[in-house]
Amino acid sequence: MKKSLIILSLMGLSATQVNASVQQTFEPTISTSLASVSNTSITPVKSFTVVNNFSNISSNTIQRVQNIEYLNNQAQQKSDELAQLSRQLESKFTTSTSFATSANNPSIGSVRLTSSAPPALAASRAARAASSNSMGLCAKYVRIALQAAGYSFTPNESAYQYATRGTLAEAGFIKLNNDSYQPQVGDVAVFNRSSKNPHGHIQIYDGSQWVSDFRQSKFSPYSSHNGYSVWRDSRYLDASNKGTYLAMND
Repeated sequence: MKKSLIILSLMGLSATQVNASVQQTFEPTISTSLASVSNTSITPVKSFTVVNNFSNISSNTIQRVQNIEYLNNQAQQKSDELAQLSRQLESKFTTSTSFATSANNPSIGSVRLTSSAPPALAASRAARAASSNSMGLCAKYVRIALQAAGYSFTPNESAYQYATRGTLAEAGFIKLNNDSYQPQVGDVAVFNRSSKNPHGHIQIYDGSQWVSDFRQSKFSPYSSHNGYSVWRDSRYLDASNKGTYLAMND
């Protein structure tokens, strides 16, 4: 120890100088190290946040989407219901035996005229109800006979109106040519009104004679008339009974 002090004394250095020297020796190193650390750029660690896919969709938008889905479901349900109803109606129309349905949706053709066909049923009903003498109720009796056979139309007060108002056409009848006319079961004839007969006259052919509210002995119930028209169910245009002919004279 003494030797060290002696050496230092000889070198002209005091203890204070020695400490300062030691401090100077280490301080730059520490300072440089700290500076190096502080000047070094440190890459920050990125943080990640898990975001729900719908977190950026407003509650209002979600509500709209739900409403659209609801409406789509309702539309599909209604579509299914309509399809089912359409099938039911088609099945009902195809299998229906209602004469009213077939009479009001006629197709022009040559359907076979049988005893169960609407024209034959109307003629049969009229023949059974007719009396031996006129009661002035031809429009009522023929109307009832036609409706009983399944024909649907708006009734008229006067007989002549069944031709002039298109009532027979509405029921599925077609007007025939008087010149070449040959009667067929179920045909309807309508006489025009006149000063003597303001309501005209209507009658139906039963296969052997014309009937209205009474069984007529000839085509016209009048000694003279103001013209007439004859009508036939359009589905039975070419189904005339061969050998049956009624002269068109009084």
